[in-house]
Amino acid sequence: MSQQQTCSTSMKEKLFNLAVSNVISNAINIGNRLNLFKTLADISSEKGPVLPEQLAEAAGCKERYIREWCNCMACGQIIEVNEEEKFWIAAENVQELSNSSFEAVMNGMMATLLEPLDELIDCFRKDGPLGLEYAQFTKFQYFMGTMSQALHEKHVVADMLPDIGNGVVEKLEAGGVRVLDVGCGGGFHSSLLAEQYPKSHFVGLDIGEDAIRQAKQRKTKSGAAFNNLEFIECDAGKMPEIWTDSFDLVLIFDACHDQRRPDLCVQEIHRVLKPSGMFAMVEVLGSSNVYTDKAAMGPLAAMMYGCSMFHCLPVGSNCPDALCYGAMWGQKRATDLLKKCGFPDVKVIDTPYFPINVMYCAQKN
Repeated sequence: MSQQQTCSTSMKEKLFNLAVSNVISNAINIGNRLNLFKTLADISSEKGPVLPEQLAEAAGCKERYIREWCNCMACGQIIEVNEEEKFWIAAENVQELSNSSFEAVMNGMMATLLEPLDELIDCFRKDGPLGLEYAQFTKFQYFMGTMSQALHEKHVVADMLPDIGNGVVEKLEAGGVRVLDVGCGGGFHSSLLAEQYPKSHFVGLDIGEDAIRQAKQRKTKSGAAFNNLEFIECDAGKMPEIWTDSFDLVLIFDACHDQRRPDLCVQEIHRVLKPSGMFAMVEVLGSSNVYTDKAAMGPLAAMMYGCSMFHCLPVGSNCPDALCYGAMWGQKRATDLLKKCGFPDVKVIDTPYFPINVMYCAQKN
């Protein structure tokens, strides 16, 4: 067999395996949304496997659909099956499958990104539209809230805030601090911080009407209304004039690269910060060079460039003067932008506790 034939066979196998993985990944998403993995883990084990009808009964689902799902998951080597067609989750996999880990949650992303696929394809065409509107992704906001919680809930207070430095944690605890969360989405980060630091005041800002509506429904863990948290529907590039020099801390979680004009957003952040106020921007890992990203990040780079192509680039390109950065704009472009917008000293802080991110910190002079 010639080298060309070998390469051809290898690529055929790769394409087939990708197609299979795509099906399995979407089936995992169904399992997550119906809580099937946790239910299966609760009622079964290697010594006590269950029939699909038992899982269906416990999960409140139809047996025939559950049986097909179990068959797919078993053949995809996600769950186990025996000759009696009974199923269970291997003990070493229970934790990853039955809890909302980052890896498990990520299997739900593509379903939310593919919603406007035909419109995205039109954006590729030379005479097609510039980009897409946030509103064309009707389920993405909910997904991002779920993913942010899986990624960030355990680490924002314990790890990220101390890494910002400049006495931020102590100031939040003492109170009287005003914090702005730009691109707050459904308000997860804002509400998490508002509950942790009741003596400080938090403002969440987002351009999405649905996001702000969802955010305003948030309550404390006890079910009470917040008295130190508010949400505002607003363009991050045109914040209220009365906010000048009014915030001690401004945060952005994975939202700057989605801006059509992130430069205007960062300029506004500089304006609304008090002198000596801190800006912390959590962004996607990247070097601003695809060759370097491929070598350093491996398959994660492919996933993040793909996610950018499906969502971040089109929503960030949808006006004639858009900067069109995309999620993988990377460290060089990010630091250059921050410096041009009034933050000459930018610290790049590794965040191993956020597996797809890095943090940029800067102080207003």
